[in-house]
Amino acid sequence: MTDLSDGPPEVYDRTAIKLHWATAMLVVIEFLIGRTTNLLPRGPLRVDIWSVHVILGFALASVVVSGMLWRVTRGRRLPPPDRGVLHLAALATHRLLDVLLLIMVALGITNVFAHGFPLFNLWHFPKLGSGEFMHGVNAWHGSIANVVIVVALFHSAAALFHHHVIKDGVLRRMWPSLTER
Repeated sequence: MTDLSDGPPEVYDRTAIKLHWATAMLVVIEFLIGRTTNLLPRGPLRVDIWSVHVILGFALASVVVSGMLWRVTRGRRLPPPDRGVLHLAALATHRLLDVLLLIMVALGITNVFAHGFPLFNLWHFPKLGSGEFMHGVNAWHGSIANVVIVVALFHSAAALFHHHVIKDGVLRRMWPSLTER
């Protein structure tokens, strides 16, 4: 367990922290847009909101890939606060999130092309595949998004458990205010 009285805890580098929180914010925004936009009547407003979803989806794809590349090439590595079951659960959860996020954004990009999506009704992505393919990709994209949210909520609950119950400084490692300036 980390003793917080020995000075400031070790923290991840600023780039890793920014990419982590950008991913979290984009996932939440994208999920909310994805789950509510079809409640609107068909028309230009709905197309525009879906267009924002598409643009943010491409941004999420680049943030996710950048975060993974940063982590394996230049990101600060910190020792685990625990080498037991909690550490193995944390590793499994992080890798599961990585895989799910990659699958989700890949399906999202495929979905855009499967629909021949009309971006702001100004430009259409080329349509690839049949209507059956489009519906299948759309269903899988939504299902994986649901799983991402569940795993992300578990990840968040674990961070809060570390912070409030175990009090080992794990959450502080990824908190933006504790990074070096």
